This record gives sequence, C-alpha cells and structure tokens, in this order.
Amino acid sequence: MRSYTTKLTVAALAAATALSLAACGPDNADTPAGTGGATGAAPAQTGAAPGQTGAAPGQAGATPGAAAGGAAGGSTAAPSGAATGGTAGTTGGAGTAGAAGGGAGGGVPAAATSVKIGQSATVDFADKNAKVATKLEVTVTGIEVGSLQELTAAKVTTAGLEGRTPMYVSYTIKNVGDASLSFTAPDSKFVVFDNTGKKGINAMTAATPLPKCTGAKFQGVTKGAEVKGCTIIATTGTTPVAVGYTDLTDLLKLQAAWTK
Repeated sequence: MRSYTTKLTVAALAAATALSLAACGPDNADTPAGTGGATGAAPAQTGAAPGQTGAAPGQAGATPGAAAGGAAGGSTAAPSGAATGGTAGTTGGAGTAGAAGGGAGGGVPAAATSVKIGQSATVDFADKNAKVATKLEVTVTGIEVGSLQELTAAKVTTAGLEGRTPMYVSYTIKNVGDASLSFTAPDSKFVVFDNTGKKGINAMTAATPLPKCTGAKFQGVTKGAEVKGCTIIATTGTTPVAVGYTDLTDLLKLQAAWTK
C-alpha cells in the first residue's frame, strides 16, 4: 500500500514538475521574444546610429568644406590678393620709373631747363671765331615732320641723309646779352631727339634754303632784338621726341630742352 502511495506521490511530483515546466515555457518564449525585440530595437538604434554616424561625416564633411572654404577664401585668397596687390604696386612702381625714363625722352640727356614747345628758355651762346659771347632767350615755336622729297624738290642737297626724316624746327631767338651778334649761327646749336633715342644731324644749307623752313639772319642782332627762323634737322626715327639746345663746351649735355 505504501509502495502504491509512493508511486502516486512520485507521479504527482512528476506531473507537478511537468506543469511547472509547461508554465515556464511561455516565460522562456517571452524572454527570447523580448530579447528578439530588444535586439530588434538595438539594430534599429544601430541603424539610427549609422544614420547619426552618416550625419557626423556629413558634419565632418561640412567642417572640412568650411575649413577648405575658409582656407581658400581666407588664408589662400587673402595672401594671394595681398601678393597680387604687392606685385601690382611693384609693377606700378616699375611702370612709374619707366614713365619717368620715357619722360626724359628715351635717350634725351637731362637739361638744365626743361620747358614745353612755345615756352622760352635762357641759354648762353658763344662763338669763338666771331669772338661773341652773350645770352639768348630761345623759344621753340614748333616742329614739323618733313620728307626728303620736299628737300629734293627744293634742290636742297640730301647727300648723307638717306634713310632719315627731316624735321623742321621753328624758333624765335632774342638777344638778351650785351654783345651784338654778327656772322654767327646760334640756330646750329639745336638738336632733335627722335623715337629711336638718337640725335639727328643738321641739314640746313644757306646756299639753297627750303622755302617752308628758312634760317634766320643774325648779323646785327643787338641787345633786345629778336629774329624768327627755322632749321632742318634730319633724324633716324620718324617721330620727334624733344628739341634741345646744346651746352657750350659739351655737346652731349643740354642747356635747354623742349617737349610737346
């Protein structure tokens, strides 16, 4: 009887155990499901995280972009602009120096007096042969480009002038010194510098003067008297840059210069 009762007890315990296991089954099932839900949430969060990570690179991309933009627009562009400005300033300086050199006539020596055509300049004049020394007030009133054909037509010799261009220099010369002029030629001291930077040569001949450019006669020009005339100077270039009046002792120097 006890044996039967024991068996019943064991069977009851087994049944209880089975029921207990059966009851635990849903909890176990919920746990994986819950775990699966958590896991599912986690991937979703993980998915969001990459999204955030993607945003972060986007931000990171924006930051380098901004940095690059700042570098390009700020650091690089500013120095470049500054450098450009500096270069332009230097070039401008070089351009100014060049202009100053060009203003001197591109080969025209510095003159003691520099004026515009139409203005007067006072110079010293001396003629050792005539034993005359005085001061002259010289005004270059104009300069005109001529041609060798004009000289040939007027029977003015053109020997040695091949390839040159005659320049007609009009002037007024007033004697402001105490000595009277005699058989002298103050107009022979004129020189013309052309666009090649070279000095022309005097082409005036008293024997056969050109009607449109005739030299003045200086004999008997006393103090206060003035004469008007024109002299021909042939240049290598075709454009006159300046007219000069040479120094008494050094023909490479100028007492006065006239420019347009």
